[in-house]
Amino acid sequence: MSDTIYKPSGIKVVILSTHDDGEYHMVRSLTSSKVFYAHRDQVEQQDTPSENNDAPSRNRRGRRKISSSSSTATAVVKPQVPTDNRVNLNTLTAEGLTQVLPGVGLKTAKEIVELKQTLPGERFTKLDQLASIKRVDWDAVFETGLVFVE
Repeated sequence: MSDTIYKPSGIKVVILSTHDDGEYHMVRSLTSSKVFYAHRDQVEQQDTPSENNDAPSRNRRGRRKISSSSSTATAVVKPQVPTDNRVNLNTLTAEGLTQVLPGVGLKTAKEIVELKQTLPGERFTKLDQLASIKRVDWDAVFETGLVFVE
């Protein structure tokens, strides 16, 4: 048998459920029966000697509980969200433009930033607005799908 203690106040609690991959527990106080959420760092389980180790413990539906020592830990696999490798041209600095755009040096990147600052709202609204800068093959850049504007 293990007692669960809520560290900030020292009261005994029962864990009702676990949320956010074990980050938070919904707990109920054994003294006041109040239900509240506690962070996993605020809840501490203390082991006390049990009177009968031979009989398997059962939950309220009569099913046998699995002890944590006998069960094997299974790895939780989270789905991978595809990363967006595209870059918003409105958020980049001149140095960032030189790293992202192929064949763009610092001088051309500064021209792109100056062009952006002359536009209303200091933002590109269409990729076609970049066509006034002649030293870059914009058709090749747009075909890669690497850049966008919002």
